[in-house]
Amino acid sequence: MHPMTKLPAVALWALAVLGPSAASAAATACKLPDLDRPARCGVVSVPEDPSRPHGRQLAIHYAVVSASSGAPHSDPIAVLMGGPGEDAISAAAYYTNEFQPLLDDRDLLLIDSRLTGQSAPAHCHLYSPDTPADSFRDFFPPAAVERCRRLLSKSADLTRYIYPYLSNDLERVRVALGYTQLNLFAGSYGTRAAQAFVRQYPKSVRTIYLGSPVPIDSGGPMDFARTEQGALDKTFTRCESDPDCHRAFPNVRKEFAAIVSRLDSGNVQVQIPGSAQTVRLTRGRFVEWVRSRLYRPKEAVALPWIIHRAYEGDWAPTGQGILEGVRGADEGFSWGLFFSITCTEDIPFLSESDIAENVKGTALADYRIRQQQAACRKWPRGILPEGYRNPVHSDIPTLIVTGDQDGGSPLWFTDRVAPGFTNHVTVVVHGQGHTEWNDCVAGLFEKLVRTGSVTGLEGNSCPAVKIPPFKL
Repeated sequence: MHPMTKLPAVALWALAVLGPSAASAAATACKLPDLDRPARCGVVSVPEDPSRPHGRQLAIHYAVVSASSGAPHSDPIAVLMGGPGEDAISAAAYYTNEFQPLLDDRDLLLIDSRLTGQSAPAHCHLYSPDTPADSFRDFFPPAAVERCRRLLSKSADLTRYIYPYLSNDLERVRVALGYTQLNLFAGSYGTRAAQAFVRQYPKSVRTIYLGSPVPIDSGGPMDFARTEQGALDKTFTRCESDPDCHRAFPNVRKEFAAIVSRLDSGNVQVQIPGSAQTVRLTRGRFVEWVRSRLYRPKEAVALPWIIHRAYEGDWAPTGQGILEGVRGADEGFSWGLFFSITCTEDIPFLSESDIAENVKGTALADYRIRQQQAACRKWPRGILPEGYRNPVHSDIPTLIVTGDQDGGSPLWFTDRVAPGFTNHVTVVVHGQGHTEWNDCVAGLFEKLVRTGSVTGLEGNSCPAVKIPPFKL
């Protein structure tokens, strides 16, 4: 246990400020993917462990999409990605389009956090074409997790890749680039990063946007089963009340129960897309994949059709979906950061009694929890600052946006986070899913950033979003 890990947040802040100067922050012109406007890219050197400033150094890559006016304000929009494990720089074109009106006179700051994107010394892959059966049984194949741990441990102390350290890095980048304050834009698990940063560096933040917020003390695998069950029941109810969906799939609940029972028997084989090989599909792996499709309505509307196809013996849509999911995650996701954060900030706080209570009566049961516990068993675990999981309190102007069709961050997540932000407005958008964006939300965010205040923002001002029709 290193002494630094026992220090409170204010001491972490002092270490960051008093540490060596990040002299390597000079940026050069760069071309970002799919982006046709000026940008600058650079690297800030930070110590892997701030309490050992002359120890191993990390190269934190950043990109700045420059304000079109050429005279930006000193408070850029800084995006905090979710996952945890998503990189930021590769999403430059998306966020530039999303924030276009604001980028006339403000920069967009994108940072690949330590162990993600360009700031990662190596990347892990959980899917192997040599052993595809592993990914149809386990969400976290044990052999792949162990390979990941061995690979990254060669060049990283994995106990130093949790949000208190990422917050230090962000502050160093801010100081190195000469920005006065940041307008934080965070979605999904990135809202945890925002809460951690706000607690450590409140004076460095001007405004906060929390989209589909995740509480700092919950929202991990403990809550997945009941969150999924609520979203699944809601989808079934909508299908039953929709004339076309009900006509096409009149027994969708019973068919889902039937295929889950078949999966329990161990007799379901699916064909690997693009191969003649078949592998066994487990119940937990299937239900976990269904959970991923409930985050947004545009994907949830295909579930009755997928369930019906499986009920009739056609598992091809499921097999294709699972394979696309694991390959996609391997391409643009840092499993190393995911495990370092969740194995320290979530898994150690699960009790058996709470697990039993939270998974009772759910289709997912304890599958995802046990998978993640197994993955974390050998993963190096960091030490959190005292009181880290206590609710964050802040009076910084904050806009919280959530959707009533969000299968990843249910409304009770917002109810848990919002009270700590005494100067906030919460917007619930009917028909909206996880971290989704629309013109109304964009307008509210623009007002927040331009004025630096939530005054005049109305929580019930956004019209309902039309949910796509069910796939028939």
